[in-house]
Amino acid sequence: MIEKEKIVGNISSVFNRYTGKEEMEHEINKLRSHIVELELDVRTANIRYEKSSESEKKAVAARQEAEEKLKAAEVRLLTLEHELEKQRTDSPSELSFNRVDQFSRERTTEFLRSLSSFKHTSGSLITVHVAAGEQLDGIKDSEALMELIDGETLAMAEKVVSTTGYVLFYSPDHLVNELIVPPLPVKGSNWNTGDTFDTGTLTGLLKEEMSLCVLVAHAGESFVGYSLDSEEFDSFQVIKSSVKAKHGKGGFSQRRFERLRDEDIAHHIDKVKLALKDMFDELEGSVDRLFIAGDPQLAKEMTTVVPLDIEQIFSSSDIRIEKHNISEIMKQLLVCRRYRF
Repeated sequence: MIEKEKIVGNISSVFNRYTGKEEMEHEINKLRSHIVELELDVRTANIRYEKSSESEKKAVAARQEAEEKLKAAEVRLLTLEHELEKQRTDSPSELSFNRVDQFSRERTTEFLRSLSSFKHTSGSLITVHVAAGEQLDGIKDSEALMELIDGETLAMAEKVVSTTGYVLFYSPDHLVNELIVPPLPVKGSNWNTGDTFDTGTLTGLLKEEMSLCVLVAHAGESFVGYSLDSEEFDSFQVIKSSVKAKHGKGGFSQRRFERLRDEDIAHHIDKVKLALKDMFDELEGSVDRLFIAGDPQLAKEMTTVVPLDIEQIFSSSDIRIEKHNISEIMKQLLVCRRYRF
C-alpha cells in the first residue's frame, strides 16, 4: 500500500510540474464566479433605480458602487489571464504531444497493421485499453501498470479528452509511444504486455460495419441525417431558424432581448426534435447508433425524442455544416485521432 501511494504521488508530482499554474487558474475561476455575482448586483441596482423615485440618490449610489466593483473585478481578471497566458508562452519545456493527427479509418487500419508487425522479444510491449468514461487509474492492477510506464507518458495520457476512450501503445525504450482515440467507444478497460502490441480490439472497431444517424446541434442551424453504410448520407436535412445574436448592452433591453433569443432557440430545438422523430420513424429500427456533435446542451434537449435503445455517441470533433460538402461531416465524425508522444 505504501509503495502504491508513493507511485501515485510521483505521478501526481510529475503531472502538476508540467501542467502547473493551478492556483492562478483557481483564482481566475473564483474571480469569474464573483463577476457573475457582481453582474447580478448591477442588474438589481438598475431595477431599483428604474423603480425608485423616492430614494433616487440611494439607488444611484448603489448602482455606482456595484458598477465600480464589477469594473475592478474585470480588470483583475484580465490581468490574471494575461499573466497566465504569458506563463504558458514562456514555458516551452511544458509537456506537449509531438503532433496530433486525424486519420481516416482506412489509414488507421494500415497504421495498426504496421504497428502489429513491431516485435520486442523481452515481452515488454504494453497495450492499454481505456474505456469511454474511465481513467487509467481505474484499470484493474493499475498500480502495476504505473510501475511500467514513465510519469510523463501517464501525465500526457491524462490530458487527452475523449468521449470514446482510447488505446495506448507503449514500449519502455520509447521506440513506440502512441495513443489512438477511435470514433467508436472502447468497451472495456484492460492492459497487457507481450512481444507484440495488441491491435485486435481497435482493428475490430474500425472494421465494424454499421448504419448510423447523425445530429450536429447548433443554435440556428443544425444537421440531421442517416447513412445505411457509413459512407455517404442516404438522407439529410439542414434545419435553419432565425436566432438572434447575443446582446451586450445590459439593463431591461438586454433581458427582453435574451428572452426573445431563448424563445428563438426553443423554437429551433422543437424543429430539430420533429426532424429527428420523423427520421427514426422512417428508419423503423434499421439503425442502432446516433452520432452527436456540436453544442452538448442543445443536443441533450434535442435528443429527448430518440428511442432509448439507440446508442448515442458524442463526438468531440468540431463539425461545420457546409451544404455544398455534406460528405465531409461523415468523414469528420469517423476519424481517429493519433497522439504522438
